[in-house]
Amino acid sequence: TAYYPPCYKGDAIAASRVEAWEFMVGGGASFNHLNGRFTAEDPTGGTPDNAQVLSALRSLKDFIHSFDFIKMHPDESFLAAGLLKGVYCRGISQSGQQYALYHHHSTLEPRNHFYITTPGTYLETLTVDLPAGIYSAEWIDPASGSVRGRSKMTHQGGYRTMTTPEHAVDIALRIKRSG
Repeated sequence: TAYYPPCYKGDAIAASRVEAWEFMVGGGASFNHLNGRFTAEDPTGGTPDNAQVLSALRSLKDFIHSFDFIKMHPDESFLAAGLLKGVYCRGISQSGQQYALYHHHSTLEPRNHFYITTPGTYLETLTVDLPAGIYSAEWIDPASGSVRGRSKMTHQGGYRTMTTPEHAVDIALRIKRSG
């Protein structure tokens, strides 16, 4: 990871969140955040910005643990369409059972390979390709872990269009077979 906060550009809190979420939802096994807020003078890392960083990491843990993730593998193929330039995406799935998707608006700093987030007001239409079944879908705010939208769908198989909730940098999608 980049060293938080001095090695990030722009919104360091969002950039560190993007780094963690992208890695884990892309199939990573563990994430070790190099966090300069934990010091000898303040071993608890008790700064307001670090509270936001740690909250996003807790949200990530809760998101990953909401799946039977041992059965999942890196997979972005279920996202059939909808990503524009400047949007990065990672996913894991157990085909026909459970799907995790994370996407963010950033630019990649090529020399050091870290993201610089590009905050805005985003609302996208994504197309997923799922087998027939009954699914529950939830849009998750990675910063807070809150559910920003949910739906239940009886799907005949094939393409399904879904619209993200409005978000500033990133959003995650959880889809699980429910019947």
